[in-house]
Amino acid sequence: MNSLVTCSQAHSINQAVTVNLANNLSVRLYPNSRPHCMETASLQKGLILMFDNQELVEEGMGFGAPIVKYRDKTYFSTSADVSIQENYSNFSLQKTFILDAISRKKFWRTTYIDDGVYSIVRKSFAKLYLNHKNLSPFFNNIMELRNVAKIQTEFQKVKPRGTIKVKYEFQPLIINVCVDFSDLTLGGCEELLVLNEQGSTVFDKYADTDGLKLFGNKIGGWDKVTANQACIMSCNKQLSFWLWKKEGALLQRGWENTKRRFSWAGLSYSLYPNCKSFSYSIHLGL
Repeated sequence: MNSLVTCSQAHSINQAVTVNLANNLSVRLYPNSRPHCMETASLQKGLILMFDNQELVEEGMGFGAPIVKYRDKTYFSTSADVSIQENYSNFSLQKTFILDAISRKKFWRTTYIDDGVYSIVRKSFAKLYLNHKNLSPFFNNIMELRNVAKIQTEFQKVKPRGTIKVKYEFQPLIINVCVDFSDLTLGGCEELLVLNEQGSTVFDKYADTDGLKLFGNKIGGWDKVTANQACIMSCNKQLSFWLWKKEGALLQRGWENTKRRFSWAGLSYSLYPNCKSFSYSIHLGL
C-alpha cells in the first residue's frame, strides 16, 4: 500500500491513495476529479483499477461512484473528501461525495441548449438506440457528430443536495463497498445509482451466469441484467470484475466508446430513493 498512514482513527487526506491487491493488480482513489478524461473530466471518481501501475478507468467513473436522479435534474459530484483508516486488523478508505453539479449542454462553446428540448431529443435517441442495437455503429457516428457541431457537456456547480459516503474495504481480489445515503436530500428524488465503470478500450466483453456473451458495442448502452452474476472482462489483459444481483436493486450492464467523448464499460446498481444504505462486493479476476 502506498501513501498510507498507520493509525487507528480516520484521517482526511489530500493526496491519491494506491492500494496493492494481488500480483500486478491495484486500485487508486483520488480526493479530486482526476484523471480528467473526456466527458467525465470534472467529476469525482470512485476506485480506479490499475494493472502494472497503469490506470484502466479511461472515461469511466470508477468502482462505487454515486449519482442521483431528481425530478428536475440528475446530480453529480465535483467535490469530495477522502479519509483513510488503518489499524492492526482492518484497512479502509472512505470517500464523501458532495452532490453539487448538474449537466448542461453547450453549443459552439457559448450558447446553452434548452434543457427541455435537449431532453426530448435525448430520450428519443435513447429509445431508438435501445430498440435498434444492430445499428449501434450508426448511432455512434451520430454521437461523434456532436464534436463537429461543438456540442459539449458542462457540469455546472449548484447548491448541493446532500452527500453520499462510500466506504471501500479490501481483500486480495475482492473489494467490499458500502454506500451510505442517509445525508441525502430526498425531496424530488427518483433514483439512486451506484456506478462501477472502467475503460471500454480495455474491458470489451460481457458474460453472465445465464450464458450470455457480448462483445464491444453489442453490450449496449444500459440494459437490465437478469442473471445472478455478471462480468465485464478484458480479452487482451485477462482481467475481469464480477458483480452479483442484489435484492432491492436493479443490476445493469453498459458499454460505450465514442471518439473523444465516451470510453466506459460497467455494471451498475439502480436503487429506490428510500434506500438508506447499500452494500455489495466486486470480485476481480486475473
